This record gives sequence, structure tokens and C-alpha cells, in this order.
Amino acid sequence: MTRIWDVLVCEDFVDLREALVDYLEETGQWRVRSAGNGAVLRRLLVERVPQVLLLDVGLPHESGIDIARWMRSTYPDVGIVMLSGRYSSSDRLAGWRAGADAYLLKPAEMEEVELALKAVVQRGSRASDAAPAATPLVRFNLRQGTLTGLDGLEHRLAPREAALLQVLAQSPGSIVEVNTLRRLLWTEQDSETDVNNALFSLVRRLRRKLETCGLDESAISVMRGRGYRFSATLAIDS
Repeated sequence: MTRIWDVLVCEDFVDLREALVDYLEETGQWRVRSAGNGAVLRRLLVERVPQVLLLDVGLPHESGIDIARWMRSTYPDVGIVMLSGRYSSSDRLAGWRAGADAYLLKPAEMEEVELALKAVVQRGSRASDAAPAATPLVRFNLRQGTLTGLDGLEHRLAPREAALLQVLAQSPGSIVEVNTLRRLLWTEQDSETDVNNALFSLVRRLRRKLETCGLDESAISVMRGRGYRFSATLAIDS
């Protein structure tokens, strides 16, 4: 029986992205999805987390280096193969430091790309089988809206609590503005005063649940006059 691996291709150059997707799908060994930028990539990750990410370095708006760092903190088990037109040693070192498992230079042969993807996935599988138990993490299940604490106990989140945590946790270390949270979590009919009070209470409740799971209350920081920032390490399951 042919083994099927799951890959997400993030490349902004449309012709190359389509060529990569076509090649991998034609092998019959890959389940392939694609994105042209970091925003689309994040939406696809909510739907399903792949085994490996094929990541272009020179993406618009958010570089592949920044995305790789975020992936390593949020989805540490996902392999990362970087694809780059940047040849200098400093660029390659930046890729490795950001968490790349492999760094390929453009133009790369399609077969070379696939072999690199396979090597990263298989290496990850062997490491999972052989490695000692990893340090436990608090886990957030997007589909079920639950948190699993360091003690292994599961805690259910209210729908709006889960939505808030998803928005914050998918941009760790970044300030998510209050206006953004208002737009995502409430309707236009809700008054600004009511929403501000509700958001404050919502953050407080979510903090309590994160603390119950073993995280510090500073996991969600209030940035006065701006918004909120999530700074904890959280494993996210789709």
C-alpha cells in the first residue's frame, strides 16, 4: 500500500507553486495544499496541520524566515523545507537558525524537492519513534475548543474564549489590536463600551483557564491602549 504524506506548499510565484503542486500530486504519494502568503497559510493550518511545509523565503508581507520561526514555536513537529533564491551564506544561516530542516536553492529540480520533503518527514517519524518523551506542552484543540493541561486534564472553552485564543496564539509575540478582536469576535451592532467590557472579562476568564492548565498568567499581556499579546508556548491541534 502506497504511503501518503501531507504537505503544504507556500510559494508566492504562481507558476512555480502550481508546478510544485502538480508534480507532487502526480507522484501519488502526497496530499497537497498550497498558499501564496502567510495569511493564507495560517488559514489552512486551522483546517489541518501538515507533516511538512515547503516554504519560500521571499514571500510578500511576511518573510519565510519569520513564518519558520512562528511555525517552530507553534507547530514544532511540522518539518520545514525552505526554497530560496538567496545564495549568500548569511541568508542560508538565517534559514537554518529560523528552524529549517532543509534549505534548497532555486532553481531546484522537482525530484530534489520531493526527496528533501520525504527525507524530512521520514527523519521526523524515526525521531518520534526513538526519542524519549518530550517536555509536555499545554495543547489547544481547535476543532473541539478544548485545552489539555500539563496534568493531562481537558478543559472546555466557551466558543468566544476558543476564538480569542486562536487569534492570539496564531500570532505569538505580536500585538493583536483591540479593534481587530472587536471585528472578529463581536458584531457591528454591539456598542463599543459593551464590547470593551466584554473583552476585558473574556481575557480574564481565558487567563484563568490557561493558569489552570499550567501556564503563567503573563501568557496574555495587556498592551495599554493597543491590544493583547500572547507569549506562551502552546501546541495547537487541528
